[in-house]
Amino acid sequence: MAAPVINGLFAGGSNPDEPNAWTLPRIMTCANRYLCAGRAFLFSVLFVVMAILALPVQATPRALTIDDVLGLERIDRVAPSPDGEWLAAVLQRPAGVGEVYGRTFYEIDPGRADVWLISRRTGQRRNVTLGAKDAAGFWCATWSPDGSKLAMLSTQPQGSEPRGGDNVRLYVWHRATGVLSRLSDAAVVTQTRSSLYRLDLRGGADRTTVPHSCHSYENAPFAWLDDRRLLALTLPPGGVSGLIDEFERPLRHAGETLRALRDANAPTVTAVGSGAEGIPLDELANHTVLRTINADTGEAVTVTSVPIHPFRGDLTVSIAPDRRRLSVLATTGMIPHVVGHGSTVNDDSWMVEKRLGFLDLTAGAPLRWSTMPAEAKYPLELLSWSPDSRRVAFRARARVEDIATPLFVASAEDLSVVAAGPAKMSVGDRFARADVAKESPLFWLDERRLLARVNGQGPGSAHPREDWWLLSPGTEPLNLTDAVSEAPTAFRRASSGRFVAVVGGRLMWLDIASRRLEPVTGFAKEQGSIAWPQDSGQETSAILVSHGASGGDQLLRVISIDGSTPVSRSFSLPRGAQLIDLDVEHGLVLSSEATHKGLFLRETSLTTGRSRNLLSLSTHFASVDWGRKMLIDYRGENGETLKGAVILPPEYRPGQRYPVITWVYGGYTVRDLNGYFLDPHMGGFYNLYLYAARGYVVLIPSMPLKRDAKKNDSLFDIPKGALGAVDRLVELGIAVRDRVGVMGQSFGGYSVYAMVAQTTRFNAAVAMAGITDLVSYYTQFDQSARGYPGIEHEKSDNWLITEAGQFGLAVPPYEDLWLYWRNSPLAYAERVETPLLLIHGELDVRGPMSGAESFFYSLYRQGKTARLLRYWGEGHGLSQSPANARNIFEETVRWFDKYLRKKTEP
Repeated sequence: MAAPVINGLFAGGSNPDEPNAWTLPRIMTCANRYLCAGRAFLFSVLFVVMAILALPVQATPRALTIDDVLGLERIDRVAPSPDGEWLAAVLQRPAGVGEVYGRTFYEIDPGRADVWLISRRTGQRRNVTLGAKDAAGFWCATWSPDGSKLAMLSTQPQGSEPRGGDNVRLYVWHRATGVLSRLSDAAVVTQTRSSLYRLDLRGGADRTTVPHSCHSYENAPFAWLDDRRLLALTLPPGGVSGLIDEFERPLRHAGETLRALRDANAPTVTAVGSGAEGIPLDELANHTVLRTINADTGEAVTVTSVPIHPFRGDLTVSIAPDRRRLSVLATTGMIPHVVGHGSTVNDDSWMVEKRLGFLDLTAGAPLRWSTMPAEAKYPLELLSWSPDSRRVAFRARARVEDIATPLFVASAEDLSVVAAGPAKMSVGDRFARADVAKESPLFWLDERRLLARVNGQGPGSAHPREDWWLLSPGTEPLNLTDAVSEAPTAFRRASSGRFVAVVGGRLMWLDIASRRLEPVTGFAKEQGSIAWPQDSGQETSAILVSHGASGGDQLLRVISIDGSTPVSRSFSLPRGAQLIDLDVEHGLVLSSEATHKGLFLRETSLTTGRSRNLLSLSTHFASVDWGRKMLIDYRGENGETLKGAVILPPEYRPGQRYPVITWVYGGYTVRDLNGYFLDPHMGGFYNLYLYAARGYVVLIPSMPLKRDAKKNDSLFDIPKGALGAVDRLVELGIAVRDRVGVMGQSFGGYSVYAMVAQTTRFNAAVAMAGITDLVSYYTQFDQSARGYPGIEHEKSDNWLITEAGQFGLAVPPYEDLWLYWRNSPLAYAERVETPLLLIHGELDVRGPMSGAESFFYSLYRQGKTARLLRYWGEGHGLSQSPANARNIFEETVRWFDKYLRKKTEP
């Protein structure tokens, strides 16, 4: 008999198909068969009653609440063990009481995570870290090559350390004993989930050619070298990990300033410089210590120190295939700004100075820097090691303003640098950041030859399209794909050493000797792209091709490429599912799916096509009445056909009109009902279903922005897509014409300011973390950069966003002040008539709180209806604290209730 289900978990903690302690015991043997029959009858009745009581009660669907959203559990990472038997799942606890907050946005905070082990054979699961009792987090769980240990990061406090911890350190769990222990008291560098301290540590025992990762927003600061040793990027004594330090540092510096003022024993000055007064990066204050640590004994060996920039560029540390040496590409500072000689690429990796060096993986090994030739003056991206561990390939440029990045090869032995091909042959793409997933543009074929994707960029390029070339220092390059009408965008290397790609709807082999792409027999219709393995630099026995969506599902095909005749198996995943891992050996696919009923970790068999749940989280969502979604078609102001997404309240009645809240974000386009803003697992006040649960119709319009000019006027384009959607809701009998509100955050907050500055169509508005004055926005320091001596001015991205990002203004304000001012909502404050709620955080990294204050004060001086809420210590996302997220939601609803509802309306 199957185990009874209690609160979604099997009572015996076992698989429902296995025997367990809840089965009824066999009745004692009776001599009297009539007595036995009577007892059997009574037990049968008892069993039926128990079965009825065990049936799940069908609860009446209820409205979504902010507590439901704060109670979400999330999957941070899932790592299968090397033998495929266990899954190490990093699960984030709900945002409840007793936790420690304020370190990052609560929705993505690993400081509330635990590591769970899940048996793929029995379904058994257990929490091996139990961090809740100390408000500690455990994440980035990574198996040793032999599967005997799990290394992980943690804020777990010990001794006199405060609840929730005071730093991030390295821990290890031993599978044989079940013991969890701290490996070292030294803090480790952590890449924050807002991309400070960007890390790119690759290679090691698994020979990865992409960064080791903890999460899609966080790269790892450690890697296994073998079954016992780890390479870790640690901090010097007194250093604080980025997770803890990012938002605490400016507040801590404010406290230090107060004490310095009271004691009057030191000046409270900080200095930044420009031009001849520029201040170089203080490498003593900004460096990481590379250490090898024995996971069995805790013995640590210091290798060397490497500079790291907190804000800009990446620190790349690449472990050679023989695991005896490292190559390092370190950011050493910003390239000084010179008018007319800046980079035009929207990626800060192009704006920093980097140094390439090598060192042996031994105690106290010196870091030897290569001297760059003039044509490689600005190294950009470290690519990969040669198979013999003697050379690395990297791309670089001669001048700051160049967009062509030729390929170079550096020797780890004599530090020499040579070009791998002509200077006009640019390799790779625009993005060089380690936190941006991209296909590798290069493969080593042997110790000298490289297969590289040449993109045809650069002045005078003779190759206008992307092609794959055979390159080798000192030899003439050969184009291997010029004979086909369409060159592959990516390759995967088979275990046999051959390269495979999907080209023009066909699966094809690359024959390097004959310089030909040859079709794979039986695979003539492979429309789609290679989705797995994501590390294209590693050899693989199979690839996964994604064929897009059909009938609501993702169509996928696993193709074995290790034999002379490839074979394939097709399967599908729900449209919203995320692929986690493909176990080719056992024919299993691991995926997760977030739905209106919860979050599920699933395993799908490639043999049978059947799926089973390994884990069910946030199942309280199943009792929520989510209302109904619908698409509307309408026309924008320019006559184009657009779509809008609508969330109807749970008890919506056709024919009855409702107040409307319009969520706006300039540049966003609605295509279907699976868009980003319709995610039911969205955190805090961003979850738009919360407003529908309060009786509002929620509208998400398409808001295309023109980008056909060198200088663009975003402010005037913003209302053109939204107003038609509002009118369409009125025409459909859904909206009350004079009870329409508008709200948005970040660029959406700017969109709200732009709306109320140009139209009185809305009856109430809420602008969150928006920009009001582009002139001051461009030049404003990032408030959270306080406490970084000499480089505080280098943290802000505002100048980049205005020139090359969402605003598309192309020039700085001192070249065209009128362009900036006419796109600033503050310039039109006298036109605002809509009651406006302004919400902003003190440490907003994207737009200063002074912008909201200026806009409010302009309305205040005119006696217009407005309310300003300033959240101290909060960042751009306004969700450092769940208490703030709750308060912002309630304040927003209260505002709309006041101005969009009649006084007699509930």
